[in-house]
Amino acid sequence: MKRAVVLPLALVLMLLLAAPAFAVPPVVYTGTFDEDYMASYLQPCPGIEVWTHEVLTFRQTVYFDNEGNVESVKLHFIGTDTFHTPANPGVELTGKFSATAEVDLETGEYINARGLPVHINIPGYGGVLMWAGFWSRYPDSHDAGLDTLQNPEDREAFCSFLSGQ
Repeated sequence: MKRAVVLPLALVLMLLLAAPAFAVPPVVYTGTFDEDYMASYLQPCPGIEVWTHEVLTFRQTVYFDNEGNVESVKLHFIGTDTFHTPANPGVELTGKFSATAEVDLETGEYINARGLPVHINIPGYGGVLMWAGFWSRYPDSHDAGLDTLQNPEDREAFCSFLSGQ
């Protein structure tokens, strides 16, 4: 008789303990960014200060664990970069970009970034400034993909165009 009561009770307890825990649903933020700033991450031209006018939309998704603590933050960006230099007003290089990244919760840095965060063509020349691929820490550690600024000819074409030569 005890066995008839204990066994079903044990099964019910096992099912309760094995029931999936429900995480807090993710929170999604969206917004826009429209800013003109010196592109500190992109200064390949000696004596030329490279600026960018960046217009983008973003989607940030915050994921939580079962206790409501932030577990991860993921971002998606899509927009347009317009590179220019104050020394040569009116000369601009514009291109579209799209990328995703996670945020390191301790440092706030972008990690595990993927996509095409920079894509600039010069009319008559072609792709002069393209970053594509994967970064474990963006923009400092490009682990795989394309970086045209590593090509001296592309870097020279980019710098010459911005300087007006």
